[in-house]
Amino acid sequence: ERVDVHEDLAAAPLQEVVGGPLDFRAPPNYIFLPWWMMRALGLQPRDVVDVKMITTVPPGSLAKLRPHSSSFAKDISNPQAVLETELRHYSSLTKGSTIAFDYNSKRYWFDVVELRSAPRGDKQPMVKVQDCDIATDFLVSKEEIKRRKEKKAQKEKEL
Repeated sequence: ERVDVHEDLAAAPLQEVVGGPLDFRAPPNYIFLPWWMMRALGLQPRDVVDVKMITTVPPGSLAKLRPHSSSFAKDISNPQAVLETELRHYSSLTKGSTIAFDYNSKRYWFDVVELRSAPRGDKQPMVKVQDCDIATDFLVSKEEIKRRKEKKAQKEKEL
């Protein structure tokens, strides 16, 4: 079944993502990917993929995330703590991907904008999240950026 997303949430497919196995019960020559990973790669069920084992993904120390909506910070009293707790559902993060969290029966979307590794804080294209103490930083929401652009265009139009 195809997972459709709102046009504003759709991004150009990534060429690669990193993840860790949850179990090894797939039949031979099959792999079961989470829906967010399939969406990030632009895959449909039964598409052929190339899987490589890599062991050099550094542990993460910081993830800079851009919420799609500013409601995340408004709806939740401690969004930083909630986000850091929800990140435990991911084994790793890839820069350029979009991840989602469900909280209080609402889904919140975030773009992964920047990742830093532990212990030196080097920028990385992908980091491990599982079993890591990773801090999060929020950037201005996509919704707010769009609102600012519209406001600026309106001012220019008035001149």
